[in-house]
Amino acid sequence: MKKYTFYPLIFAFIFLSNISNGQVTKAEVEAMILESNESQLVNHSSRMLQENHYYFSSLVTDKLLELNPESANYNYRKGFILLGLSCDFENAMKHLLKAKDNISKNFDMYSVKETGAPADVLYHLGRCYHLNEQYDEAKKYFNDFVSISNKESELIKEAQLRIVQCDVAINLTKAPKDVKITNIEDVNTENGEYSTYLSVDGKALYFTARKPWENNETESLRDLLLYNYPEDIYMVIIDENGHWGAPKRLDHCKPEINEASVSVSHDEREIFLYEDTTGFGDIYTTKYKDREYKPSSAIQIDGVNTEEGWETHLTVSADGNTVYFVSDREGGYGKRDIYTCEKVNGKWGKPVNMGPMINSEYDEESPFMGLDNNTLYFSCNGPKSMGEFDIFSVSKDENGMWMEPVNLGYPINSPGQDLFYTSNYDARYAFITSIRKGGKGDKDVYMIDNKTSNADGLAFLNGKIINTNGNDIPEGSYISLKCIDCDDNSEEVIMPRVRDGAFVSLLEKCKEYEITYYYEEGSKDPYTETFNTDCDIAFEEVNKTVLLVEEDKIIIPIFTYDLAGIVSDRSSNETITGATVEIFNKAGDTVELWSTDENGGFNSNLADGLVLNDKLDYNVKVKSIGYITQEFELNNVLGKDSIITVSYLIEKDTVETDLAKVLNLKPIYFDFDKSNIRDDAKVELDKVIAALNDNPNIKVECGAHTDCRGPKGYNRGLSERRAKSTAKYIKKKISNPERVTFKGYGESQPATDCSCKKCSTEQHQLNRRTEFIIID
Repeated sequence: MKKYTFYPLIFAFIFLSNISNGQVTKAEVEAMILESNESQLVNHSSRMLQENHYYFSSLVTDKLLELNPESANYNYRKGFILLGLSCDFENAMKHLLKAKDNISKNFDMYSVKETGAPADVLYHLGRCYHLNEQYDEAKKYFNDFVSISNKESELIKEAQLRIVQCDVAINLTKAPKDVKITNIEDVNTENGEYSTYLSVDGKALYFTARKPWENNETESLRDLLLYNYPEDIYMVIIDENGHWGAPKRLDHCKPEINEASVSVSHDEREIFLYEDTTGFGDIYTTKYKDREYKPSSAIQIDGVNTEEGWETHLTVSADGNTVYFVSDREGGYGKRDIYTCEKVNGKWGKPVNMGPMINSEYDEESPFMGLDNNTLYFSCNGPKSMGEFDIFSVSKDENGMWMEPVNLGYPINSPGQDLFYTSNYDARYAFITSIRKGGKGDKDVYMIDNKTSNADGLAFLNGKIINTNGNDIPEGSYISLKCIDCDDNSEEVIMPRVRDGAFVSLLEKCKEYEITYYYEEGSKDPYTETFNTDCDIAFEEVNKTVLLVEEDKIIIPIFTYDLAGIVSDRSSNETITGATVEIFNKAGDTVELWSTDENGGFNSNLADGLVLNDKLDYNVKVKSIGYITQEFELNNVLGKDSIITVSYLIEKDTVETDLAKVLNLKPIYFDFDKSNIRDDAKVELDKVIAALNDNPNIKVECGAHTDCRGPKGYNRGLSERRAKSTAKYIKKKISNPERVTFKGYGESQPATDCSCKKCSTEQHQLNRRTEFIIID
C-alpha cells in the first residue's frame, strides 16, 4: 500500500517541477489528467494557477468540472482562468455566477473538500459586468467584494479603482463622440492582433500577432502560461479604395523569439520592435537594406534600454529628433512611465521622465506622437479611465508646457483595454488595439473614422516617386526639402518608401519651399521645383508626383495625359463626322458621351488625373447613320507617351456585309454530327445579338457551311439544321426577330477554292463556317 501511494506523489512533484521549469508538454498534461484522482487534480490546478499556467490549469479544471459541475470552487477557477487566459468575460460570467452564492471565508484552494469559492469571486464577477458595459451591476459586486473581503487583499484597491472607473464610463457614454468604430475583420483572428502602427499616409498597417508558422514550426515554442505562439510582426497594405490585402509576416521574424511591433519610421525603412531576448524586454530596431529587413539589434540610444527594467514601447516624433518610450525603471512615478530623449546637434541626450502631468502611480503605455509634433497620445489605467487602459491625448501650451491629458471618450475607449493609438497624417483615421464587447479574439484591431480632419493649422507634403518600369524605388534615391523663408532656413533629407516611392513631411504654413529629387547620391541633373503653402488655418495637403527613369538614372516631372479618339470608315479610312461615341464603365454605366467633330475626332476626360501605370478599362460603343453600331474595348495601361490616341474603324451596313467579320467572331463550333448550340458558340452568338439590338434595322441571313468531306446531301441537311438552330437562338434575344432568316449551304460555297482531296486541314476549317450576311 505504501508503495502504491508513494509513486504518484513522486510523479506529481516531478511533474509540477517540470512545469515550473518549462519542461512539460500538452500531451503530458493530458496524460497526467487521465492518471490523477480528484484530489491530485485539485493540487495540480492550484499549483498551476499560483504559477500563472492558465492554459494547463484550464485543462485540469475542465476535468474537475466533469467530476463536479456544480462546485463553486471549480466554477470559480474556470471563470478566473477564462478572464486570465483570453479575457472571455461572457463565458467567465456564467461560471462565476454559479460560484458567487457559496463563498468560503477560509477558502483552501488545495483541499479537495473545499466546495466554496473565495470572496475574490465577487471582484471577478464585477469585472465581467464592467467589461460587459453593465456598470451599475459591476459596482454592486465591487462594493460587495470590498465589504466582505479580507482587508489585506490586494484586490481591494483594484475594486475601489474600478468603482471610480465605472462612474467615468457612465458619464462618458452619456456623451458619445461622433466617430465610427470598425472591427477590422480582414486582420483579426481568434489568436489576437495588437500593437498597431499605421504608416503616415495610411497605406500600410503594421501589427503584432501570435499565429502558427507553416509546417508547425512554432508548435513546440508555445508558451506554458497561456499556450500562445511566439509574437511576430505583420504588415498589411490598404489600397486606394480602402480594400485590405492579405497580412504578411515580415521576413526578419524568427520563430523562437517574441518580436512585437512598436513603431515605424516615416519612410518605413526602420521598424522599432519589442524583443525579450535578454529576458527583461527591450526596444530593438530592424533596418531595410538590400531589399530586406536585416536582423534586429538593440536600439542605439543610450539609456533607453536598461539591464533590469522593462522597456515596452517607443515612438519617434515627425522630425526624428525626439523619442518617447515606456519603462518601469526605478525612480518613476508609478509602475510604467513615459520617458523622453531629445537629439541636439545630432546627439541623443539622456532619458527624462515626462513628469507628473502625464505619469501617475498607475501604468502609462503605448505613446504615439502626432504629425504636428505637439499632440501625444498614450494609454493609462488610472481613475480617469472607463476601465483598464483608456487612450488619452495631451498637448503643449504656447510656452511648450504639457497641459492636462484628456480622455478621448466613448466609443474610442471602452471598459476593456484600449491601447496602441496610431493615426494617419491628418488624424482623420486612426487605429487602436482593444479588448471589448463583440471582439473576434482577445485583442482586436479597430479603425476609428473621426469623419473630419483633426489637423487644422497644419500643412503636409504627400509625395510619390513613380518608377516608369514599375519596379521598387532604388534605395539610394532621396529628396531634399528646403524651406526658403523659414527662420532657420531648414533643410530636410527625405527617403522615399522603397516599395512605391511614397514620401511625407510636415510643412509650415505660409512658407516657400524648394524640393529637389535625386536619383542617387551625386546625381548630376536632379529635378528641382518650388511651391508655397497657404496662409490660412485650414489643413493643407500638398501633393507632388514625379517619375523615376531607371534607364537614364534620372527623376523628371510627371506629365498629364490626353486621351483623343478618331472614328473612320473601315473600307475608305475616311473620317466620319457626327458619329456618336458612348463610353461605359465595366458596370455598364455611361461615363462619357461624345459626337465626333468635322475631322472625325473627339477628346476624352478619362485620363485626367491619372498617372503612370494607371489603367483605362472601359467599353466604347460607336454608332453613325448608315454604319453598323459596333462596340470596342478601351483597355490601355498608361506609359511614357502622354498623348493616348485610339482609333475606331466602323463598317457600313451595306448588303452582303458579313457581321462575323465585322465583329471578329471566333468560329461557331458544333459537336460532331450535331446542331445544338454549344456554350462556347453562345459567347460568339451573343455578340451578334448585341449588334442586332444596337442596329434594329439590319436584316441578316444565318448561313451555315460545311467542308467537302462527306456526301453532299448529308452536308446540306446538316448545315440546314445548324443554320436553323443558330437563327432560333438569336431570334429569342432580339427585337423584330422576323429579320433573321437562315439557310444551309452545305459544301456549295467554299471559302477556299481547292480540290477536295487536296484541301489542307486549315482550308477545310475555313470552309466550315457560319456567316451572318446583311440582306435587304
